[in-house]
Amino acid sequence: MAVAVACWSMFVAVLVLHDRLPTAMVIVGLALLGGWYMSLQHEVLHGHPTHWPWVNVALVCAPLSLWLPYSVYRDSHLRHHEVELTVPGVDPESFYVEQATWDAAPGWRRLLLRANCTLAGRLTVGPVLSAAALATSELALARKDRGVARPWLVHVASAAIVAWVVFGVADVPPWQYLVGYSYLGLSVTLVRSFAEHRDVPDSGARSAVVGSGWFFGILFLFNNLHHTHHALPGAAWYRLPQLTEEMGAGDIAAAGAGRYRGYGEVVRRYAFRPFTTPVTSLAPIIERQ
Repeated sequence: MAVAVACWSMFVAVLVLHDRLPTAMVIVGLALLGGWYMSLQHEVLHGHPTHWPWVNVALVCAPLSLWLPYSVYRDSHLRHHEVELTVPGVDPESFYVEQATWDAAPGWRRLLLRANCTLAGRLTVGPVLSAAALATSELALARKDRGVARPWLVHVASAAIVAWVVFGVADVPPWQYLVGYSYLGLSVTLVRSFAEHRDVPDSGARSAVVGSGWFFGILFLFNNLHHTHHALPGAAWYRLPQLTEEMGAGDIAAAGAGRYRGYGEVVRRYAFRPFTTPVTSLAPIIERQ
């Protein structure tokens, strides 16, 4: 609950003080808050911080990013936990594509997919690719079930209220908020998710462990200890460091998706070099059944 109070308090503070702060500070602050709010949403969809679901949802249902409905994120992420990780077309959070998709892709899309495998590319073009993937998925679902449109209608109305408060009441310049909170806020989240999964043969070792100090630990609510999170998805964020030690998650991750000392190591290794290939190395699910 303390994280939720701090996140919302800082958000309000930026809205109130934005015209007294340097523009760069406002944008950086909004980006960090956007990433932190998504970490809080992730914690809530796993059943925290209280025993009352309606209280938890009330903390994070406001579409502060303006583009992502909480209910859509929740349903997609819970599917991610239920299916085989990294498999394209199965895992909704996979950045991999099938060989057939790659072969049929135009040159510009291949270029974007390759760039997305570097950290620099993930931070710059990753938000666009993520939003495009979400739109494609939701439109495909809507063709089968018109009920998919309902949460989006609620989202449009809710986002309009957020926009009125941010742009109309607080008078934050739209470009600052859209660049800082909406776009770079997702980029901050993509820093965390960049190296968290790799399509290694052992499906139980496809989640990485990235060490962190308290800054990134609090920013990501220790979801950077991702193998531990997938092994124990109901564990509260503040328990993850101890659980990581107790279960030897670092050694398990080192034999699979990877173990990193911190985000400095991730930057040094993958800022401009690919972390993996865009095309999955796994055989299609149908061939493995």
